[in-house]
Amino acid sequence: MNSQQFQSLSEHLHTLNFIELKRVRHQVEQMISSNHLGHVMSDCEERINHCPYCAHNKFIRYGTTARGQQRYKCKACNKTFNTLTGTALARLRNQDKWLQYSDGMWLTEKLRPAAKKLCINFKTAFRWRHKLLAHPTESRCQPLAGIIEADETFLNESFKGRKKSMTRKSRKRGGGKVTKVPVFLALDRQGHVAHQVLEADTKEELSAAITPILTPESVLCTDGNLSYQAIVKKLPYELEHKRLISLDNERVKDGIYHIQTLNNWIMRWKAWLVQFRGVGTAYLEHYLAWFRQMDSFKEEQPSWVDVAIMSNITNT
Repeated sequence: MNSQQFQSLSEHLHTLNFIELKRVRHQVEQMISSNHLGHVMSDCEERINHCPYCAHNKFIRYGTTARGQQRYKCKACNKTFNTLTGTALARLRNQDKWLQYSDGMWLTEKLRPAAKKLCINFKTAFRWRHKLLAHPTESRCQPLAGIIEADETFLNESFKGRKKSMTRKSRKRGGGKVTKVPVFLALDRQGHVAHQVLEADTKEELSAAITPILTPESVLCTDGNLSYQAIVKKLPYELEHKRLISLDNERVKDGIYHIQTLNNWIMRWKAWLVQFRGVGTAYLEHYLAWFRQMDSFKEEQPSWVDVAIMSNITNT
């Protein structure tokens, strides 16, 4: 289409009524979503090098799916697969709405408005959210580097969305003892964040969470929690450890060692969580990964759909 044809098309849009404009918008969104998914899947097809079931690298093309996607057959296990097999999007319907739903997640769109806008069921919107968050949640941060800030924070235990699995009686507002869920967080000065929801606030749980992200070249900054001191002593290598004792009003050591960057990250994450009016403890890791992903890509915002589709490649 040349510039004159495009200009003519633009002028005709002004003659359409509201209902017709909505139909045109719906068709355009479908075409954009379809084309985008097509490009991503095409790129993924070129990079497939193993069977998602048995990891064997010998397979053949085996026709196409009902949606027109290339299908393959493994020579080792004889199972068939396509570009979505093994990803969070496998067997999900309404492909033309995935991209628009993904865009809404960057705006932290709530489930009911998203479901209404896309004409999908509320449960479908909920399932899509956590399907798209599955890969970012599983993609835990590699060992951090340089100065590492580590701390724990606590949130109220919640059975939101899973009331049938409650192990206690419902608590009336303002009454009864509130169970706190410990969350371990750490980050380095490059902005990489590691997190883990702990079963209990114990030295053993903290050790299991923090040990894999430490390296001998790191400098660990923590508060006065004695558990970190004991953990550092048990490491198979020497690690420089800076403890910031709040009782001594010691916030910074040597001008650079502190945990204020992490405390700021935690404060922003908790402020972001408020809009959800409570997050189920079972899904807490997903909301950590959601905020971490959004915070890491402030300027460039890759589609959550892209991340989910390419997870089959990046996991190899």
